[in-house]
Amino acid sequence: MAPRLTLHLHPDATAERHTSWALLTFKVIGLLAVGVGLYLLFHFVLEPYINSAEAFVESLGLWGPLLFIGLFLVLTSLFVPESILAIAAGAIFGLWWGLLWVFVAGTITATFIFLIGRTMLRSRAEKLLARHPKINAIDTAASNAGFRLLLLLRLSPLNYSLLCYLIAVSRARLKPYLLSCIGMAPGNFSTVYVGFAAKHSADLARKLKEHGGHLPAGDSMVHEVTLYLGLAAAIIASLVVTRIAMKAIREATQQTASTS
Repeated sequence: MAPRLTLHLHPDATAERHTSWALLTFKVIGLLAVGVGLYLLFHFVLEPYINSAEAFVESLGLWGPLLFIGLFLVLTSLFVPESILAIAAGAIFGLWWGLLWVFVAGTITATFIFLIGRTMLRSRAEKLLARHPKINAIDTAASNAGFRLLLLLRLSPLNYSLLCYLIAVSRARLKPYLLSCIGMAPGNFSTVYVGFAAKHSADLARKLKEHGGHLPAGDSMVHEVTLYLGLAAAIIASLVVTRIAMKAIREATQQTASTS
């Protein structure tokens, strides 16, 4: 007679597995929601104007990127979401040129906001910080921690414009503030990629219709799959980096609060 096997399940271990599956499910749903939201943003807000905007920018030649940088500076300084402009850049300039111009525009705008914050907004910001302890904790940490925390803040999902103004009116120094702009790159890459992929999808749908449902010459299914897998990888990587950054920020702000 074969020996009888008995399986013992610890209730805490079972609950932990259920919690892990629930958390994983929630993260997957959240990732899908982010992707769908960004696509809808492109489809309903940007797509009707992309072709005409692309043609206009191409007609400007070298002035096209300068116009984009100027618009980025003005609009994000007025709290227009940076992601909208990054998606538009991916659709108009393509992936790599779009990423370059968004990063350059973001760095120039961050410098501009820093100068405005130090010269015109400091007194008003102090009153705002006094009324919001959580924001004040970030201000204190940013002032004391230097480049490391500033970089983590750039990697976090905090609103680009709000973050620039918040750091600008803190006691953070200009050099680490500017160096921390490299932390914008992962988020910029994923949002520019969304615009690039969405524009590609719109163009592909039009070409499929013109070619009777067949891929146009020079294209392949492997290329299409690779493009969208790259988009998924970029978004996932951005979310992972964001999660790590937010955890580190919480630890840094708690440490600052405990020592102050």
